[in-house]
Amino acid sequence: MGATFLLIVIIGLLLNYSRLKTRTNRALQVQQKVIEKKNDSLQHLVEEKEWLVKEIHHRVKNNFHMVMGLLHTQAAYLHGEEARQAITESQQRIQAMSLVHQRLYQSENLSAINMVDYIHELIDCLKDSFHTGRTIQFNLQIDPINLNVTSCIPIGLILNEAVTNAIKHAFPDKEGRIDISLKRMNQDHFLLIVRDNGIGLPATFDGKKQASMGMKLMQGLSDDLDGTFQVNNNNGTEILLEFIV
Repeated sequence: MGATFLLIVIIGLLLNYSRLKTRTNRALQVQQKVIEKKNDSLQHLVEEKEWLVKEIHHRVKNNFHMVMGLLHTQAAYLHGEEARQAITESQQRIQAMSLVHQRLYQSENLSAINMVDYIHELIDCLKDSFHTGRTIQFNLQIDPINLNVTSCIPIGLILNEAVTNAIKHAFPDKEGRIDISLKRMNQDHFLLIVRDNGIGLPATFDGKKQASMGMKLMQGLSDDLDGTFQVNNNNGTEILLEFIV
């Protein structure tokens, strides 16, 4: 009788445990369905946000192109060479900014720009704009670096100004070489160098007193990056920018 009673107790406990386990499993299944539903909703929101961000970059890029088109149309009504040159330089600056948004629109990473691809594309645009052909050789050494938009646009504009100045002023014989490098010095410390083998700077050049718009723009953009900007004579003109991101 004792053994029978003990068996009945054990069977009762097992049945109770089975019912408890069944209820627990059902509760977990319900909770899992709720979690999956929330995850699906969050995933949908993330995808929608990414689509919206891409669409914003696409529209910004299109707006930049529209402005470039308007400037091109305006240039046709100008007669002074200086005015037409100013329009062309403005188009090139807008192009440098437009490429950033184009890169973000085409990339899976919506927060950073691959600087290798961006700088190569920017230089190709400048080469086409000035029809340099093979007369000016470009040597690019760019580390595999990703920068956010806040840093990338100033870098692009500084590169645009430095390379444009070199193409226009460094080579009276229309032949030469421009070296461009972007190096990671350590985790957050970077060095941008633009160097040509042209005629160099005038002996009277004073970067602090230089009044050209391009020089002021590069210095101002360097300040925006909290960077250190230098212009040197080094068998040609050398522009150095150290900055921390």
